[in-house]
Amino acid sequence: MGSYASEYRTFFYNLQRYGFTLSADEIRQILITVGIIAFVWSFKFEGASFDIFKWVLKFFQGAIFALIGVFFNQIGQRVVAVRYGYDPIYQYGIMGLLIALVITFASRGNLIFFLPGAINIRHLTASRLGEFRYYTNDWEWAKIGFMGPFFNMFLAILLSLFKQNPLIHQLIIMNIMFAAYSLLPLPGNLGLYLFFPHIYFWTFTLGFVFATSLMVFFLHPLLTLIFGLLFGAIAMYWHFVVKDKRLG
Repeated sequence: MGSYASEYRTFFYNLQRYGFTLSADEIRQILITVGIIAFVWSFKFEGASFDIFKWVLKFFQGAIFALIGVFFNQIGQRVVAVRYGYDPIYQYGIMGLLIALVITFASRGNLIFFLPGAINIRHLTASRLGEFRYYTNDWEWAKIGFMGPFFNMFLAILLSLFKQNPLIHQLIIMNIMFAAYSLLPLPGNLGLYLFFPHIYFWTFTLGFVFATSLMVFFLHPLLTLIFGLLFGAIAMYWHFVVKDKRLG
């Protein structure tokens, strides 16, 4: 008879129980995040007079876009976290969301800013048995964090095949914002957990997001992905070798 860990703590068991199962508090925080992002997205309206019906339509459009952005920002992080034996938990950055509202009112909706929040991780006792570093590993945490902006940009790259559609074009922009704002190393935001554990990996991710954001509307999706990863690697090399002079 095998152990409990070997019989029940499989990857797919953990993925179903922890990775893809949200607590009531996580759902509440996701809904608050989506609602505030949708408000920020829809705050600026066109025309001389306010049209409540157009605003409601734009708000729900922003909510759908934000929900898609949150989903892709989290899905990769959750899978990789479970792969390493962690329980991923979504936590919104309430201060970042409040700042987003202040910026929205101050700019009259001309500047769209928000912080998507972060995935926090707790180690699963049975699933981490036998690991070289039993407790939370910073390098694994950095790889988990990378999957957030990467999946947002990967979706944007795929959607670029249909960029002529106005709604798809806006959804691409929303995912670019999710990827870019995720990288800000601020409290309650994903970038904080990527910047401090492995700053060079953060530089790679920043380079990748920056390059793909510039090329996604102009190049073939495959070329965008390749050049984005290449630029990220160059940015990391520059930071490690040139700026910090770690080699030579």
